[in-house]
Amino acid sequence: MMSFMKKMSIVPKGLRYKTMVAFSLMSVIPLLICVWLVTTYIFPNINLFFGLSIGNISLILLIAVFISLLGLYITKEIIDPVVKIADEAKMIAVGKMPMMVKTSLREDEIGDLSKSLNAMTQKIKENVEELKTYESRIRLINLEINKKVMALSSVLQIGNLITSNTSLAAVLDFLLQKTQDIVPDSVSFVMLLDDASEEFKVIANCNIEKVEIERLIVKKEEVVSQIVIVDKDTPASHGIASKIIAELGLKNIILLPIIVSIRKYGILAIGNKKQDFVFSEDEKEVLNVFLKQASIAVENDILLKTAKELAVRDELTGLYNQSYIHASLNEEIKRSILYQRSCGLLLVDIDDFRKFKEEFGKEKAEVLLRISGELLKGALTEVDKVARLRDDRFAIVLPEKNKKQATYIAEEIRKKMESGVCKILKISNKVTVCIGVSENPIDGSNANELMDEAEKILKRAKSLGKNRVAV
Repeated sequence: MMSFMKKMSIVPKGLRYKTMVAFSLMSVIPLLICVWLVTTYIFPNINLFFGLSIGNISLILLIAVFISLLGLYITKEIIDPVVKIADEAKMIAVGKMPMMVKTSLREDEIGDLSKSLNAMTQKIKENVEELKTYESRIRLINLEINKKVMALSSVLQIGNLITSNTSLAAVLDFLLQKTQDIVPDSVSFVMLLDDASEEFKVIANCNIEKVEIERLIVKKEEVVSQIVIVDKDTPASHGIASKIIAELGLKNIILLPIIVSIRKYGILAIGNKKQDFVFSEDEKEVLNVFLKQASIAVENDILLKTAKELAVRDELTGLYNQSYIHASLNEEIKRSILYQRSCGLLLVDIDDFRKFKEEFGKEKAEVLLRISGELLKGALTEVDKVARLRDDRFAIVLPEKNKKQATYIAEEIRKKMESGVCKILKISNKVTVCIGVSENPIDGSNANELMDEAEKILKRAKSLGKNRVAV
């Protein structure tokens, strides 16, 4: 029965069929009116309604009206879903996605259109969700790009500071401030080796109290040569990391060793107090770049200090050079005149140096000069100054020493050179020196005069023979 009713129903039929039915139904009344007009006015003799009562005619009219209304209803059922679908399509066009087009339950073309619209809406929703996911990813990527751009900018700024001969402390302070852009809400510091105490001490820091800095000292043997990380994924396993964490009350830290020419010169450290924190690979990568910058800054500082020392020191022996000793002698003479005290000067010349060089070679001769410089320094006090003037000539400034005292020192030097050099060099030939002694103010009132007089005395010593002191 249900199957028969379904077959008889127009619900599963197509729009064309339903439209024809609606048209046919709505055409009944106009056709009846036409028939009535024809029979009444055109062919009055033909009476199609002959024999019908008023009641029957009324019933026929009622049936006609019902059929027309049924046609109107069918037409409305066709038009309304189309209008509804059009409205929902407009909503989709402006981005307002309906949950579901209800007309999709119909079994005609409107139902098919609704199903297609629902499928399209669902696909659009999925695409929108996917776009939101991509948007989040792009936002994260942009943040990472911005971080790296900031890091690159910082690297360039640090490089500019280094090349402009800015002080090491200023460069490191700036570098530590820039680490805040990479690891926000962190503390950071740089420790460098103090040669005097052989301990590593903080020379630059960011966000650390002075009291904490003063008690933070690391011994030379504690310093790491590899990167050490302590965070959620990597618990503390190294002594220095545990020590710093305890001293500063941190939970996470990354220690990066500053190494110059294979030597451990310091530590760059960044830490924080965050729970469940993990240093990301990007953060490690950027901090490693900062480490290289810090290493370059430290190496540059070492080179600058070395250059300054070389400006006043002889490269081969490490003694002062001629320009420095000349200026120093002038200062000492001025001081001796002011306080009415003496200032002695010794010129030391190695006997037969050229012959030694020809016999033993250049390398051995350079060793001889270095040994001679060490012996000369060893024979003097902290206030005395010794310099290498040229190949085999040395000058010694003796503040507050008169000629007698200077002569005694010169004699001690002569004896040490005569007995010590050959033993150190492991040669049978004796190495001796001649020494000329001059004194301010007896032999001159300035550096040039004192040097010239000591030179004359030295030549006299050479003329009298080798291995002697002349005054």
